[in-house]
Parts: sequence; C-alpha cells; structure tokens
Amino acid sequence: MSRKSFRNLIAYEIYPTSFRDSNADGIGDLRGITEKLDYVHNMGFNAIWLNPFYVSPFRDGGYDVKDFFDVDPRFGTLRDFQQLCRNAHEKGIKILVDLVAGHASSDNRDFLESARPEKNEKSDLFIWNDNIWNLEPGLRLISGMHQRNGCYLVNFFAHQPAFNYGFKRIDYPSWQMSYKDERTLKARNYLLEVMRFWLGKGADGFRVDMADSLVKNDDDKKATCEVWRWMFRRIRKEYPDAFFVSEWSNPKQAFDAGFDADFVLDHWDNYYHRLFRSNYSTRGKALIKGGGDIRFALKDMRERFEEAFRQKRQLALISGNHDTWRIANYLNEEELRTFYLMLFTLPGVPFILYGDEIGMKTADLPSKDGGFQRTGTRIPMIWNDSEPCHGFSQTADETYLPFNPDNKVSAEAAMADDNSLYSFIRKLIELRKKNRDLSDPAMEIIEKDRIVTFTRGKYRLIVNMSEHEFPFEGKVVFSSGDYGNTLPAGAAVLVR
Repeated sequence: MSRKSFRNLIAYEIYPTSFRDSNADGIGDLRGITEKLDYVHNMGFNAIWLNPFYVSPFRDGGYDVKDFFDVDPRFGTLRDFQQLCRNAHEKGIKILVDLVAGHASSDNRDFLESARPEKNEKSDLFIWNDNIWNLEPGLRLISGMHQRNGCYLVNFFAHQPAFNYGFKRIDYPSWQMSYKDERTLKARNYLLEVMRFWLGKGADGFRVDMADSLVKNDDDKKATCEVWRWMFRRIRKEYPDAFFVSEWSNPKQAFDAGFDADFVLDHWDNYYHRLFRSNYSTRGKALIKGGGDIRFALKDMRERFEEAFRQKRQLALISGNHDTWRIANYLNEEELRTFYLMLFTLPGVPFILYGDEIGMKTADLPSKDGGFQRTGTRIPMIWNDSEPCHGFSQTADETYLPFNPDNKVSAEAAMADDNSLYSFIRKLIELRKKNRDLSDPAMEIIEKDRIVTFTRGKYRLIVNMSEHEFPFEGKVVFSSGDYGNTLPAGAAVLVR
C-alpha cells in the first residue's frame, strides 16, 4: 500500500493491557490481540494503532520507555509482535505502533549512561544543565537524582527525561545547544534507529506521541518541523511507504514537518470538542445538543480540512483515545449515531478506540500505571456475558484493571443485534469502503440556521444542530435513525 492510499485507512486503537489476556495473568498481551484479529477484520478495520508495548516501568502507561528495542514481558515477546504483524497483514490490516519521540524513562539504560559523572558517548543524548545547584526558572529541571553535576530536563513527567534535539532560542549558552549543533544529531539518529527497528520487524508506520515536543524554546515549532523533515528524508529512502500520524493537533505545522496525517484531539479550542464533548464544566452545551457558538467550530473545521486538502494530507479523526473520557460518557445513543455518521462520511482517517463500538463508558477509578483520571478509560474490553472476566481472560481470577459495572453491552451481544451501535458502525464502515466519495478529501461546508450540510461528491450529509425539526429532501442512504424526511434536533442523514 502506497502512502497516497493511506487515506482509505480505518483504524482501531488498542491499549494492550486491556484488550485480551491470552495467558491468564489478568493483563492483555500481544497474543491476545492476535487471537482477536478476526473481530477487528470483520468490523471492517484495516489498521490497528497499538499503544506502547515496549519495556517500561509503567509510570505513564508505557509512554515511559525503558527499552525502545524490545517488548515488555507483560505483553509477550518480540516473536509475538512479529506474529501479530504477519497475521494482521494476511487479513489486510496495517499495524501502526506508538513512537515516543521526545523522551525516555528515567530507567532507560542510555539515560542512565548519560547521567554518569564522566563524559561518555551518551552524555549529550539527553538535556542536562551544567550545575546541580542551578534550577533555571521556567524550565522543568530535576536535580539531585544522579551523580552527574547537572539537572536533567523533562518532557512531561519527572521520570521522562527529554532527548536532546537542542534549543531554538538559547537563554543559557553554557549548557543549551542549538538544534543545529552536531551534538544534537545523536537524538535524531537514535530515533531513526528505533523507527528502522520496528519497521524492520513488521510495523507499517507510527503514531508519534507529543510530536511537537522535540526542539525546546521553539514557540512557532519551525525548528521542530525542520528536525522532522531531516529525519523523514532519511527514513523514507529506506521505507517509502511507512505512514506517520502525529499527535500535534495543528495540521499546518504537522504537515509542514512532513507527517501524513495529524490527529484532531479533544482540545477545548477546536471543533471536535465544541461539537461533541463540550459541557457545562468546559464550554457549555455541545453543538450537537443545540448549544454553543457554531461559527467558531465551523471556522476551525474548515481551516483544518482545507489545510489537509491543500497539502494532500489527512486529518486523523477520533472517537476518543486512551487519554480522554469515552465519547459514550458525553452522548446518548442517538447522538452517538450522529457522531459516527459524521466520523465515517467526512474526509480523513477515522480512529476508533477499542470498546467505543459497543458504547463502553469510562469509569471513575484510582490511578494505576500513571493513568490518573485516564485510568478509567483504559479498562478491559467486554467480550461476552458468560465467561469469567467477560471473556477478556479465560481463567484469571481478576483483571489488572477493573471493569466498569455500568457497561452492560458485550461485543458478543452487540454482534448478535442488528440494531446495536456495533452493527451501525460496521455498516457505516462498509458504506465508506464502497463509496470513494466518502473518503475523498474534497468537501464543502454550508450552514444555515444551525443546519449544516457537508457535500461529499454525489452525497450530502445533513446534520441538525438546531433545537427544532428540519424537513429535508433527497434519497436517504444512511441515517442516525428512522425519521422519514424530517430530521429531529441532534440527528444526521446522508442523502443523494
């Protein structure tokens, strides 16, 4: 599959800890994912985004990588990963793995080597200042943890030391290196080796965590974009069809950096949040429920889609992810159908978080693995209602993360019900695959009195964001409900 054809991808996000346990230890694993590939394939997904499975102390759900070149034993072995890739490829499913580009774990052996007091080849791989007593203001520096006379800079949590891609603006010349300094090439080449390793083992591409976090003091991100282009020029000579999607949520910058797709994340200042996830604790009632300023959301939406169209790249559209509360916590059944009708008929690459297809909800749980408020989203998949642990694990006495007792629908029950959310989504995926207009990047957005129409080739998607009914014309192709020719508030219909 060439990179140009990746616009046809429909991806399923899997958090390995919670998808399927094959060895009865209560923790999901790679073999468990392999066992459930038919489920993914039969829904119509042709790509899997696999959250981190690398060796880790799991202080941040695996995004604190101790060894970038091996599988954590809780998930299996490198051979298990390769078998997963082979089996997935036989079913036409691509494997996209998480690439943690900006930092490692403080337990990472290369970081520990850089922390040694004597100069060595890893000394410049991470960012250190030059005096243990200096905690320069405005910087996230950690002091006194190692014998090196300096403090290390973190990328997010205290246990995530930042790789040294350099600085764009130099405030402290005694220790900050320009991103053009040859010593900062160590970090670039290190990341290239990580990419080569996993692409060589069968991965088809990467979702890049915190992709905009490389170069420091880089307010406009131009230096970070330059660094990414430098790396892309090299890796694409070796792997021209590898697909890269960024956790950036700024398509202009992400596409300038060279990414094929950019996520639209659940941020307060974008259309995704305003349309579907806004509530009275954030920006007021969601637009799909008849609230909010629709002009701002549509302006943001147009700008993002137009940028993707102009640069011949893709937006990555999400139901949610491992960092957000699940979409079913915000929308009722009918609103969820409107949401998914939009997700699968607008341009871009859709990403569905495991369990969202059956309406799983986030639980309010104490933190585990550094999940904090995110822990309740990362709960085990509910496969059936009859086996121990809902089929997530055949024989384990208990699961590593608990189930949410409020989640009543299993995958088995949903598959047997032609009117379930699962069946609705599966039919939508089938429709999208059969109609190129629905993945075509060209789109016009028309709004009048909160009735929004999206032109999709020979189709029109009509979404009623008002608080009153709307009579529409056209042959119904797909609808969020059985409405005849009158669209209720909060509903959507695809017509020809």
